Amino acid sequence: MAEYYKITDRLVPVTWEECQKAPEETYLARLTRKETEKSRFLHSIGYGAVFGTSKIHLCKVEAYMRFLYGTYLTPDRRRMEDAFCFVFDDRHLYLVEEGELAGNLLCRLKKIFEQENAGTGSVLTAFLGQLLQKDLLHLEKIEDRLTHLEDEVLSGRIAGFEQKIIGCRKEILKYAHYYLQLQDMADILMKNDYGAFSEEDLRALRLLREKTGRLHQEAIMLREYSTQVREVHQAQIEIRQNKIMKTLTIVTTICLPLTLIAGWYGMNFRRMPELSWKYGYPAVVLLSLCIVALSLYLCRKKKLFF
Repeated sequence: MAEYYKITDRLVPVTWEECQKAPEETYLARLTRKETEKSRFLHSIGYGAVFGTSKIHLCKVEAYMRFLYGTYLTPDRRRMEDAFCFVFDDRHLYLVEEGELAGNLLCRLKKIFEQENAGTGSVLTAFLGQLLQKDLLHLEKIEDRLTHLEDEVLSGRIAGFEQKIIGCRKEILKYAHYYLQLQDMADILMKNDYGAFSEEDLRALRLLREKTGRLHQEAIMLREYSTQVREVHQAQIEIRQNKIMKTLTIVTTICLPLTLIAGWYGMNFRRMPELSWKYGYPAVVLLSLCIVALSLYLCRKKKLFF
């Protein structure tokens, strides 16, 4: 898996033996943790003992006496296969991973990288830029999911909404933290403690930091949008509850006169003339129907129910 490149105005593939013959040249290497044992530079800084067994939890850059050490972890997955670390100084840039993330980015970078007087700083800046190539598209996909959820809520389909919105909010929060971590990385790199970055590289780093800041603001706006969608969902639930209560109130109002009639004739007074009238029962039935019809007419006229 080990890949070695000599950094000139382009990335020129070389072998490990060629790197050993000309150690004063500037090189980029992609290695596994096991392959780091062959590197004299990594061995000289104690990489295997200090960093080789550490698990990657976030994106960061740490400054040491002779080099910078950084880690990268994708925001959407939390597996070691989607993470890598790098060791960097003015003549060495080592990418160490167990998966294919850095390898895929490096494969894309070596096809497009071209810069006069390039160094490790130029390559690292371009490499970090590749990490953000598709982030805006991914954020747009999250926004489309939120828009679809909002349309479903407004159309009355709210089943399973909480699980969907919580999943979106968790994903957005991961991206917001991710962009903050990348901004911290850019700030440390822009200090240029080892002089590995040229003025052109520093300008590219500033642009990269500004892009990361814009992506962070986009993630924050998406989180606010998700809150608004959740409020719309809650409003729809309240509207539905209000309709149910309105229906129950109208039904109760219509039945109240009938309850009064039932209570009135349920008292069994002996001298109620309509009890002995042969048309008494049909008359009460007709009266009840008239009351119901009148109540429905009034509700319709006031637009309370229909």
